[in-house]
Amino acid sequence: MAPIPKPQSSTLLAIQTALETGHNDWESVGVPAGDIGVECDRAIWLAFRRASTPEFIDWRKRRIFERGNIEEERLLEMLRLVGCEVWGEQDRVRAAGGHLRGKIDGRAIGILEAPKTEHIVECKSAKHEIFVKVKKHGVKVGKPEHYATMQFYMHGLGVDRAFYMMSNKNDEDVHLERVEYDVEFAIRAVARIERIINMPEPPIRLCKKRDDFRGQFCRQAAVCWGEEMPRAHCRTCIHSTPLMTGNAAWDCARWQQPLSLNEQAEGCPAHLFIPATLAGLDMVAANQAAETITYRRPDGELWIDGATTA
Repeated sequence: MAPIPKPQSSTLLAIQTALETGHNDWESVGVPAGDIGVECDRAIWLAFRRASTPEFIDWRKRRIFERGNIEEERLLEMLRLVGCEVWGEQDRVRAAGGHLRGKIDGRAIGILEAPKTEHIVECKSAKHEIFVKVKKHGVKVGKPEHYATMQFYMHGLGVDRAFYMMSNKNDEDVHLERVEYDVEFAIRAVARIERIINMPEPPIRLCKKRDDFRGQFCRQAAVCWGEEMPRAHCRTCIHSTPLMTGNAAWDCARWQQPLSLNEQAEGCPAHLFIPATLAGLDMVAANQAAETITYRRPDGELWIDGATTA
């Protein structure tokens, strides 16, 4: 006889449901600063084009995010505790026509190693394995994506020092590190993102095989490998183009008009997928007058994009 499972707490179930509902989770307007250090150009491009279904934030992940926000304030308070002046929390940084964007955790003066120097402060918390690597090798080696984000912030705000604070989630140990502005690194990083944003088609994959360990946790993998169709909206449409003028502006060549964020999300009946986003499908014909593109699926069947979108 199978054992009778223990009853679950009704209160806990209610809390979990409340944490998962009633939230208006948004997608980044452009490329978030935290993605500058992502190794794969294609992953950045697909995320920027909002090709994949947004990640569902379950109750556990939401609590993890909330803990990160709480820890950020705790770390900043540690600086105030030793007499540092801290300000500028959530100051914005923009580049690449506003498509590359982020918010700093704060600015500080009074860091004891250089009391008169202004620092951009970056606060993080990590599990033990990551913390140990950062503490041993420094952020540039131990967590290069965080290093790249700080370089962008320094570059965008004209500050030549950053102060990196990481806490260990397991034992409350803290790693503190001053980071110098590397102008060549920062310029190259911003130029790379601008190049990716301006690409009309997705770059080649970093991973050569589906089971490459570098892509195991990539949220773009299913669309990247053709296991799922991209979402149908303006950013995956052949007619849309991100502009390098204004603030994260987009333009539609089909209707010859700018696109608001709401319009980008809604799309229109004239939507046609960017052919290179349809991994696994072969384009066999295009009818300009009918505004359709015909593809052959791996099983040999034909599929006409644009024929049933009206």
